[in-house]
Amino acid sequence: MARRWLAASLAVVMLAGCGIGDAKGGGDGDSGYRVGGHELTEGEFRYGLAPQRHKDVTLQPDVVLVEGGAEAVRSVTADGLTWTIDANAKGAADLVPGKVMFATARGVGRVVDAQRSGDTVAVTIAPVEFTEVVRDGTFASDGAVPLDNILSYSSEGALWTDPQAATEAGAAEPSPAGRSLPVGRALRRAPADRERVEMPRPVAGAPKTTKTNGFEVTPTCCANGVGADLRYDDNEIRIQASVKLIMKSPSARFHLAVSGGKITIAELQVYGGGGIKIDVSAASAIGHLRQLDRTFTIPIDFSVPVGLILGIPFTLSANQEVLVKTAFSAKDGNVRASGEYAIGGTLGFGYRDGNWGVHKVDGPHIKSSLLESVRGVSVGANGIVLDFKTNFRLGIGALGFSAGLNFGLVVSTGVARGSALSQFFPLVPGERSLDCKGASLTVDTTYNVGYSIPAIVQKVVNFFLRVFNAKPIARSGESPTRRPARTSSAGRSTSRRAARPDPTAPAWYMCMPGHGCA
Repeated sequence: MARRWLAASLAVVMLAGCGIGDAKGGGDGDSGYRVGGHELTEGEFRYGLAPQRHKDVTLQPDVVLVEGGAEAVRSVTADGLTWTIDANAKGAADLVPGKVMFATARGVGRVVDAQRSGDTVAVTIAPVEFTEVVRDGTFASDGAVPLDNILSYSSEGALWTDPQAATEAGAAEPSPAGRSLPVGRALRRAPADRERVEMPRPVAGAPKTTKTNGFEVTPTCCANGVGADLRYDDNEIRIQASVKLIMKSPSARFHLAVSGGKITIAELQVYGGGGIKIDVSAASAIGHLRQLDRTFTIPIDFSVPVGLILGIPFTLSANQEVLVKTAFSAKDGNVRASGEYAIGGTLGFGYRDGNWGVHKVDGPHIKSSLLESVRGVSVGANGIVLDFKTNFRLGIGALGFSAGLNFGLVVSTGVARGSALSQFFPLVPGERSLDCKGASLTVDTTYNVGYSIPAIVQKVVNFFLRVFNAKPIARSGESPTRRPARTSSAGRSTSRRAARPDPTAPAWYMCMPGHGCA
């Protein structure tokens, strides 16, 4: 099936202006968490509700339902790829490579390997599209689904949270053609010989702090919005940032129809958006000798079980992706800025009768300006780029592997500060030189029907698929396809472009009075 990412670019243009308990089986106890008046069992709390057959829904012929659902699950790895289930559960024996496992709301995927050990079987899966699970069916919410009473699922410890392990995964040698290695041997060949860890028990509400790619992250969701506080310090580069998509009582509606294995209607609306708040500061003790360039997924999946709709256990979820790039030219330099912007309108997209549409974001409108707040002290020019993407997903599956409706809001910001020397050593005695600084803010939207994962996650997943001699996956799976679309709103500073006398100067080299300002 053709696959294309219907997305707006994450790129940001920086303009210079002068003036982010162990899983040990399902268990039979209750969790204290309720969905539609039903209290979830401990297993359902950990792994999700089980699907049920329904007269108005036709599943694809290669889909295997695992009887017992969550109660048959013993554990799942933090990356969501390997599920250990009761080998005696009805359907477990049918989980062979090529089949689609549908065990729970979160345990959905195409089987690439299944290894029995005693009374359990370890099933490794790859992401699927919704139409690979459902052949015919029409699903819609009765009303707005509130994004509250959330469960937080952590994937901390997955290999993609470690940049070194992800790099090694990309360089790893594939297994010999035609061979499918047992799970145990595959794990021993994992990058850096790291042991894959189990996904811990989820928590009700937002977690306190998690770690990924060298950052300490405190994510927040959802009554007042979705965001994260980011902290990084390696004794050479320090970053502290906070980004929040301000929302008031967020909720969502959806409509999804499949006929003959093809999407005929796909609609997702997210309500409650109100603004964007950003606070970022960065400092470097080593200047141009090293920069930081990280792209990562915050390893928390904020989820709200919608419940069964015609036997399909849908979940509404939110998760976040971050890109951070620094550009320091001098030692002991620093830059900081903060701003708040209003946005309005419904978020979301729709597909019907072969036509696509997207709700355009109203804004951003300045409440407090990033540009006016830019500060920093340095003998050289310094800057930082921060992209923050909030994904809203409605479907089946876990993490970025969720198959269904996906909508993302990307906030891209860049701030820069010129040298402070001109403030203390003006070119003309008695005159104070102009303060050179730059800032930009761009709001983009992405949307598709299928699944979508960041490049770093794709790299790690494809490492495991090579181990099992399985076909690699794309960053996104989508049906139906269309020509790429872009929706974007931007707020930027006015700029004056600088001459770049030194070919080694960074691309965002800024206007300095008397130094080649155009």
